[in-house]
Amino acid sequence: MMYMRAVLASRQIARYKRESREKDMRKKITKAIQIILFITPFLLGTAGFVLSGETARDSAFITLCMYGMEYQDPTPNVLVELSRWTAPLATAGGVLLIFSKLRRRLTAWVCSFRRDSVAVYGPDREELLVQLGGRGIDGGENADFINARKYILFGEEKDNFDFYRKYRERLREKTVYLQSQSLPAQTVADSGLRLFCPEDTAARLFWKEHCLYKTSADRGHQLRVVFLGFGLLGEKLLFYALQDNIFDADQRIEYHIFGDGTYFSSVHPQLGSVSDPVIFYEEPWYVHLPLLEEADMVVVLEQGEQLTLIRDLLTVTVRERIDVFSAVEELELLTDRNRLQIFEWREVSKNPDYILSDVLFERAKRIHLRYISDGGAAVESADAKDEEWKKLDSFSRSSNVSAADYHEVRLLMLREQGQSADRITPDLLEKLSELEHIRWCRFHYLNNWRYGVPENGKTKDAALRIHRDLVPYAELTEGEKEKDRSSVRLLLSIE
Repeated sequence: MMYMRAVLASRQIARYKRESREKDMRKKITKAIQIILFITPFLLGTAGFVLSGETARDSAFITLCMYGMEYQDPTPNVLVELSRWTAPLATAGGVLLIFSKLRRRLTAWVCSFRRDSVAVYGPDREELLVQLGGRGIDGGENADFINARKYILFGEEKDNFDFYRKYRERLREKTVYLQSQSLPAQTVADSGLRLFCPEDTAARLFWKEHCLYKTSADRGHQLRVVFLGFGLLGEKLLFYALQDNIFDADQRIEYHIFGDGTYFSSVHPQLGSVSDPVIFYEEPWYVHLPLLEEADMVVVLEQGEQLTLIRDLLTVTVRERIDVFSAVEELELLTDRNRLQIFEWREVSKNPDYILSDVLFERAKRIHLRYISDGGAAVESADAKDEEWKKLDSFSRSSNVSAADYHEVRLLMLREQGQSADRITPDLLEKLSELEHIRWCRFHYLNNWRYGVPENGKTKDAALRIHRDLVPYAELTEGEKEKDRSSVRLLLSIE
């Protein structure tokens, strides 16, 4: 439902973006005109008095006086006369301009007392301000601190962190949502700081709104998915695909990537341990047209020459559907527009409903607290939830977030099967437990863990990133299987 609202709003936002660009240009022109109009009387008066025999210094002083008081003496020439009439008008205009700025500051100050007030900083803030409505406060691009309950830093990563460091003390009791493409959200130590990445948000939402479960079930859980383009957007999409698209223990979902995967493969050396193959191609996509025609999903991620790519795809293929992470508005003009399933990823990922949402994190915190409370290490409470979360390292936090994220897929599968989450049969519980173990293994593989038996006889060695349970579910001991069953029961008990 949130996604549908975002898509409907994206049309308004696209229109607003065009208007915003025109508005920014008009602002620049207006500002230049205001400056010219304000100094013109000064230039005219100074020149007029100099021509009448006054010194340059006296001429400038007399002219400046015209801005604040009436000039009573006879005017020596037409230039001074023009200055005498226009200087008071320039002063009045300046007063109105100052009043307008004060009014905006007063409006922001009044808004800051709202419990849901949000100050937005950054060059692309206009879209967010439109959707925030009356609770949004325009912080500008590199403006000073404005009081609010929450903050969204939507500028360049360096500027965002500079702002946060500069006002860290004043932001200590606030909640700050900071755009960052370098650091995952789970790595921050400050409890009030939330990191978000538009590409990360878009990738996660895409698989939730375009879940492959039904298609996978219809195809016997044997699928082929093609990515055209990669980059950061592709990395995020593949990362979530491997953790969310887990529907059957014997599935084989192949991901065919036409893009440079050197970096992704290098930083994920255990990628080959994931049962679903990831295949990177060096040659261009048009060399493999049969694959594109037969694939169960083709996703266009290329952002640079997207319009040309889409044109060629529509020409040389007969696919009924091509999913597109939209980068250009001109796609709406294509005659074969009905073959395109457009995902307005930039608009969707900038929706404040997603940026300000802490649902996933709160669920992850509750999962962790339930784990340790069941073990007798803590008592469930709101304060304990946050305190225990602070004790976790970034890997453990990410692990809980991954479990919370996949749980949405689990619930969707249950709904598709007509099953109730509170009435799980033993056979179904066993299947879900095996899928949970597969997800757990994949999360570890994607974080460069591998199978190994620690020398100290323990289950894992975090320093070496080895774990003895990174094996197929059937090879686990009954005790380890019961842990997976308990995890599923736990997740099903949490809303």
